Amino acid sequence: MDKPAIRPLVFDVLRRTPQTHLHAIENEVRQKAEGYERGDSLLVQEVVWELLVQGMLAPGKNSLNLHLPFVHVTEYGQRCFDEGGIAAHDPDGYAARLRTETNGMISRVVLETTRDALLAFHRGLFRASLILLSHAARELLREVQGNESGRALLSIPDAPALAELGVVARLACTEDGGLALPTADRETVLGRLLLFPSQCRIAYTLREERRRSREEVGA
Repeated sequence: MDKPAIRPLVFDVLRRTPQTHLHAIENEVRQKAEGYERGDSLLVQEVVWELLVQGMLAPGKNSLNLHLPFVHVTEYGQRCFDEGGIAAHDPDGYAARLRTETNGMISRVVLETTRDALLAFHRGLFRASLILLSHAARELLREVQGNESGRALLSIPDAPALAELGVVARLACTEDGGLALPTADRETVLGRLLLFPSQCRIAYTLREERRRSREEVGA
């Protein structure tokens, strides 16, 4: 098995048992997974450790068991489970969603820059994450507009559904095109990351509609 296959199984365990033990998580994943091997227990441990670093989990189960290997879902982690924010804690699933939302049209630059933004978010580098996401949004607008000048105009009057994309694209630059340092916190960046796949879908759909329109006019 690999971590992309194990991660959703760990999420399922934590949804049902938010106060638990590393060995209990591993045991439940082993029972659920097909093709599970002894060495996969290390992958379960890696996934749990990543969730600890990301703030989804914290050490301890109750007042009598305050330390690892006992763990519990944090308040932030529970909100992610309840509100769908957990999607941003699955890098492979998030990248797959970007590809699915865009029918595979997403460019490598946009995909990799967005993935780097997600990884920065996981490490608590919220400003760096937002700057990377802003660069991804600028590149996406550039692709949609066919603008190679580097100016990626940060608004599209005839596409109000892309207003959010324009806002994100402006976050890391000044009016004269210089670099800006946006204010960023975990909740804000999480919200931007969760909205970005649907914005990608709208943008690439618009690009295809414009392409077809030009072809029809030229026919």
